[in-house]
Amino acid sequence: MIAEIGQATIWLALFSCLWTIIAIAMGMRHRHLGAIQSGRNATTATFGLISTATLALVYSFITDDFTLLYVYEGSSLKQPLLYKVTALWGKMSGSLLFWLWLLTFFSAIVVWQNQKPLVSTDNTSLADSALITLAFVSFFFILLVTGLIEGVRNPLARFPWGIVKVDGLGMNPLLQTPSMAFHPPLLYVGFVSLTVPFAFAMGALISGNLSNLWLHLSRRWAMFSWIALTVGVTLGGNWAYHELGWGGYWAWDPVENASLMPWLLCSAYLHSAMIQEKRNMLKTWNMVLVSLAFGFTILGTFITRSGVISSVHAFAQSQVGGFFVIFLLALLTGTAILILLRWHQLRSPNRLESLLSRESAFVLNNWILVALTAMILFGTLWPIISEAVTQQKMAVPEAYFNQIVIIPGLILLLLTGIGPLISWKTLTLSNFNRVFAKPTAMSVIAALISLVIFYLYREPETSVSTIILSAICVLGAVFVLTAILEEFYRGGKLRAKRNQIGLFLGIIHLLRHNKRRYGGYVVHIGIVILYIGIMGSKGYDRLTTESLTPGQAIKIRGYELIAGEGFQQKHANFDLSGVNFTVKKNGKVFDTMKPARAFYFTAGQGDQDTIESAIRHVGHIGLNNLYIALGPLPSKFPNYTQEPITVEVYHNPLINLVWIGVAVMLIGGVIAILENTIPATNLTPQGLSSV
Repeated sequence: MIAEIGQATIWLALFSCLWTIIAIAMGMRHRHLGAIQSGRNATTATFGLISTATLALVYSFITDDFTLLYVYEGSSLKQPLLYKVTALWGKMSGSLLFWLWLLTFFSAIVVWQNQKPLVSTDNTSLADSALITLAFVSFFFILLVTGLIEGVRNPLARFPWGIVKVDGLGMNPLLQTPSMAFHPPLLYVGFVSLTVPFAFAMGALISGNLSNLWLHLSRRWAMFSWIALTVGVTLGGNWAYHELGWGGYWAWDPVENASLMPWLLCSAYLHSAMIQEKRNMLKTWNMVLVSLAFGFTILGTFITRSGVISSVHAFAQSQVGGFFVIFLLALLTGTAILILLRWHQLRSPNRLESLLSRESAFVLNNWILVALTAMILFGTLWPIISEAVTQQKMAVPEAYFNQIVIIPGLILLLLTGIGPLISWKTLTLSNFNRVFAKPTAMSVIAALISLVIFYLYREPETSVSTIILSAICVLGAVFVLTAILEEFYRGGKLRAKRNQIGLFLGIIHLLRHNKRRYGGYVVHIGIVILYIGIMGSKGYDRLTTESLTPGQAIKIRGYELIAGEGFQQKHANFDLSGVNFTVKKNGKVFDTMKPARAFYFTAGQGDQDTIESAIRHVGHIGLNNLYIALGPLPSKFPNYTQEPITVEVYHNPLINLVWIGVAVMLIGGVIAILENTIPATNLTPQGLSSV
């Protein structure tokens, strides 16, 4: 009965969503406040209906209702409760329902915000126009989960002919990790919340209110999307690092790329929006950029759900990809038409006055981020392109992606220090001396010293190009950190003097009263730390592979790992088999590490095992990692005296700076999002009939 109620609410939501579009559009056309309010109420009702359907599916998982096809395919009796709940987004139709729930939830928040005096006093409401776009996108996703579209099943559909299953196939073992309980939903949050800035942009085009108001209204949403995408992408990398057993966290997999590209475009938009706010420029560009950012969330869904591109991250594929392509083309075509219709209104009288200015630095930042996105997109879609041209599906090697990001990455690193600190309009000599003289001198000195140190203490396998690139990285990092920290020092000292407080309290006061600016500086500090972590872990990592029997050892970077006894453990839905390794440093026992493999025995995953890597923080302050992954185990395990085990051991320098850098970026993002830049104007449309 619960499932049937959920199915009914999905159909009711379809009509409720359609009414939102009709009521608001007609209300705005005829200046009828009652109709607009009816459309707003329908938006809230749609959220309630989709919430009911989502809860019905979660309840079916928790109660092991295997009469539902989706529950049967994604859960089992022995599956832990956490993974029964997260099975909601484990496969195609459920993940679309979760996406839809997030979209209707965010739409309801927009309605709630619209009840406050936050928008314009014009006869047309910008926010109500945005609700039309949100409802249009919601309608598409509701249509998918109804089951009417071939390739997508209603997630609450039961087995035909009253078939009853006593147990389910179980979730894919790779998904049964705590990080996967948070990684997909946070990515979805980032993807879906980008719909709101896009909707406000479309609302501005539809209503004709082409002031900067839509930027103010969508700034926090865009920042929220950026934060969610940052966390989601990072958790995905952390999952790959722990669960896939290859010692890395990023391999330019198509699904990884699908999450990265919207993040790049969102980052570009957050910078270019500031130019429009400050100099009233790039109005058309910002419309295009926010539309592309949203469009790439749909494109990413196509990449991850269509199955046309192979990926180790793709767990929920179907034949629905074509519908996403059609939907994306329809949205982008409609957006292009609206921009062309408002072209003259979007033109700005202001132009770049100097190449040495903050706006020029931000424009360069935009070009690089968009170009990177285009190159990553080309590499990601190349299997499809090659198959269409040559009838052979060819994948682009990882080296292609690594090469295309080196130079742009270095320029972006320098821009994190230059862009926010350089003056608007034009750079003067006094401004340069005040802001950049000291960072430039210190960065050059640091680069030269590091070049000598890297060369003298290089490992035999370290190339000269790696050493030079590392020195350049040091130059960029020192430049950015010095410039930003000096800015904090100057601002904090001024606040301290003005308020007669200490320097530390002055910096805190600075952060409290200019959150957006200084929160952005903190983000940039995090980017520097992240960059150093990537350079260290990618440029100086070491891999050793050996076949071992008990008592034999493997050596790497001054550590000795001695294979010990095998062990086996039984858990609720899997068996764990591993090996105890004694780790020595300078002849002394340092630690014990226990790499293993997990063997799942549910009905659908009985022959599948996962790698449970052992990871230990090492180094003077724990920034490096020792990483052990087991290969296939011999048939007589835990006795592997006659049949040796294959072991891969990695030493990843500075890898923990990757996670630390992201954490600092998030702190800065949270600080920046707390600043309210929305003008205190009236939201409710004026002059509308209430009858």
